[in-house]
Amino acid sequence: MAADLETLAAVIRDAPGLRDKRALRLLGPLAGDGDDAALVAHGDGWLVLCGEAISPALVASDPHAAGVAAVVTCISDVRAMGGRPLGLLDMLVSPDPDHARAVIAGLASAAELLGVPIVGGHLTLGGAPALSTSATGTVRRPLRAAAARPGDVLLVAFALEGRYRGERPYFSSLADRAPELLRGDGEVLAEVAEAGLCHAARDVSMPGVAGSLLQLLEAAGCGAVLDLDRLPRPAGVPLERWLVTFPSFGFVLAAPPDRAAAACAAFTRRGLACAACGRFEDTRTLRVAAGPHVAVVWDLEAEPLTGMGP
Repeated sequence: MAADLETLAAVIRDAPGLRDKRALRLLGPLAGDGDDAALVAHGDGWLVLCGEAISPALVASDPHAAGVAAVVTCISDVRAMGGRPLGLLDMLVSPDPDHARAVIAGLASAAELLGVPIVGGHLTLGGAPALSTSATGTVRRPLRAAAARPGDVLLVAFALEGRYRGERPYFSSLADRAPELLRGDGEVLAEVAEAGLCHAARDVSMPGVAGSLLQLLEAAGCGAVLDLDRLPRPAGVPLERWLVTFPSFGFVLAAPPDRAAAACAAFTRRGLACAACGRFEDTRTLRVAAGPHVAVVWDLEAEPLTGMGP
């Protein structure tokens, strides 16, 4: 089993979605603090601002899926901050009208399913495919990645109804979960934030659950152990595939030990999967565990990932 765990650690390290995050080092002073969204003080709370650029290869090869992904990623970024999305903008460069219509159909269908309006955007016809979205939301009590601290319980939450789109690492629940549930699922992040049940979060995106956790750890300046035996995953999906999957609903969170059970219950009573899957530590290392075996995935002290953090 120890050898298998080392293999899984290597799968996480070598995942293209995690490797691509190293390019964020190029941002230098513009890198930010490690969250996928920014906060601007507004009234008695904050505005949440975020943006996403979709892989040009996906925009070219599967324009409908690219439109869906553009909406899902932005909404997840707002939700990961404990926010409530207000609206989306899309910016599309498309080689021809048919391609543009497919992207727009994907954007519209995802926005409708998730209950967040597209309030405007921009379209340029004639050029290499490119798609970006931005979103705005509001938050009363933010979930900041940097707020995670040693001693916190690591929670992992997913919507497990869904399917993969071919061999790509995207697992979507949009066609398999009831629309009335989809529209309300993200509200649980605001609920656990405002109740003080969790104080840090990050959405699970292209690096997969462990890679996304690594980004949170870099922002927080601490480490964690991820217990793979307790990690929720869909029936029949191999662990090595799930670890590098980008789900349409997935989050890692930090909760005080005395509030972790209540935080989990906030997810499970909505029909979402949530489990305590480890702990945060006073290290700069991400480790994975299975039974008595433990393997190091990444030592941030030895090698930063994005450079965002202490």
